[in-house]
Amino acid sequence: MLVVDQYAVPPDATTVNRQLKTSLLNAGFSIVAIVAVVFAVIKVTQFHESGEAGAKVWFFDQKSNRLYPASRNRISPDSNDGNRVRAVVIGFKGLGNDPRQLKVAYLEKYSPEFNDLLERASAAHAASKLFAEEIPPPSSAYYQTNTFVKRPGDAEWRAVGSDEGRQIMADWREWHGPGGQTPVISVPSNH
Repeated sequence: MLVVDQYAVPPDATTVNRQLKTSLLNAGFSIVAIVAVVFAVIKVTQFHESGEAGAKVWFFDQKSNRLYPASRNRISPDSNDGNRVRAVVIGFKGLGNDPRQLKVAYLEKYSPEFNDLLERASAAHAASKLFAEEIPPPSSAYYQTNTFVKRPGDAEWRAVGSDEGRQIMADWREWHGPGGQTPVISVPSNH
């Protein structure tokens, strides 16, 4: 005689139908969740590839007096002669990145020692290797005394932690566009 567990076999077709609907709904929700996760992973990967890796900042060639976009991973100065440095560029609300409306607020570079540290970190990152040295945060005394700023045309560089350096970095906030527009930091487009 064959004994079947009475609880495993539903007594009528309505119960079988309800169990089948529940199973199909659960499977449907699972498929939707999997598709959503795959979509999110693809979007995050695309953002990383087109966002961070493709992000640009302004650089300024002091010799030719030329502003140009460069990779945000480029370290200032990016030339042996020290002439090509990062630039903080200001535009004005509503005027976009029209080059005729942009103004260089100040230039920025690192001391040779800090530059070397950042170059080593960048090389390790590019090679997907662990970088064991500590990168000083902007609030640290090391960063404040080894990062320099100046206005275009100024002869002397000032440490960002000095009174003069802080003033140079703040001056642009008082600027206004041709129609009185508020100043905003300009970032090169990625096109």
